[in-house]
Amino acid sequence: MAARGNDPGVPAADPDVERIRDIIFGPQMRDYDQRFQNLLADVERLQQQLERLRTAHAELEADTARRVQALRAEAREDDERLRAELRQSTEKLTAEKVDRLNLGDLLVQLGTQLKQGATAPGVLAGLSQLIQAQPSDQAAPR
Repeated sequence: MAARGNDPGVPAADPDVERIRDIIFGPQMRDYDQRFQNLLADVERLQQQLERLRTAHAELEADTARRVQALRAEAREDDERLRAELRQSTEKLTAEKVDRLNLGDLLVQLGTQLKQGATAPGVLAGLSQLIQAQPSDQAAPR
């Protein structure tokens, strides 16, 4: 323990007084010093652990950002692919479907031909001609 002679307000201590003070308070001071050293070691250990956790957190954050970006790109690609597939299906349906009005006209003409006593091969030939003439009309919506 340091002598109190260094303090201006405290008179220099007798060596015997210092020895008595060390005998009385020495074990307690050594205990406090040991506790303080343990606390310093704990603080250092916790600071190192905190730094490791910060590094791990930063790595996880960067990894998560990369994964989110990859998922967004994948979702965008899937969306574009599905939209293209939908457009293609719509175009195919538009090209293949028979317009209701055209179908109605065909059925009316079929009925008219049947009323007039046309034969089955004649009706089919007439319908074939009408159907071949219809695709140019399908492009215009009704």
